[in-house]
Amino acid sequence: MVEVDERPRDIVPETKDRILEAALLVFGEKGFHNATMAEIAEAAAVGKGTLYWYFSSKENLFSGMIDHGLGLLERNLYAIIDDQTLAFPNLFKRIIGYYLEFAYTHRHLARIFLNSLHGLDGDGEIHDQFLELHNRFNKLNGELIRRGRQEGYLRPDLEPEWAETVLAGLLSAFLGRCILIERDHQLAAETEFIYDCFLNGLGTR
Repeated sequence: MVEVDERPRDIVPETKDRILEAALLVFGEKGFHNATMAEIAEAAAVGKGTLYWYFSSKENLFSGMIDHGLGLLERNLYAIIDDQTLAFPNLFKRIIGYYLEFAYTHRHLARIFLNSLHGLDGDGEIHDQFLELHNRFNKLNGELIRRGRQEGYLRPDLEPEWAETVLAGLLSAFLGRCILIERDHQLAAETEFIYDCFLNGLGTR
């Protein structure tokens, strides 16, 4: 019997994107260790040979999926923060609002990202990729805090790293809500709350 080579002759962007979207669903539902390449190929409606033509291993596919999804988040956040015409209050709310909207509309990817540093300790390269991503998002949040201090909305004596930790904690909590609670979220109201909590706290005096 003659074997048919099912691998594509050329890279087709639409096929690659379909594989990445299928990987997002399968990895999001089953996690990295429990997901299989066969399941991802079936979800993408491609043969396993085609899948391995685009991605040489499960690790390579997982890494490509992260770059594909979180790269979009990062690019859009930097497009917002690079807008020098936005005063800090509007800048802060645009950034936070986009984080929440992204988590709400990309639940699987947001879940993978939030759980990444805890669930992938044994996978060196993937763990390093997530660590790099976390550091890049922390740098972005640090730029947001710098703008707040520069414009006089945040105290000049504020310790930047501590402020980044507070902001990351608030974000993680509300991103988790977007992921776990299967209902429509009041994203605008949640954004306003995070802004008020970060700048004014919860106390009455």
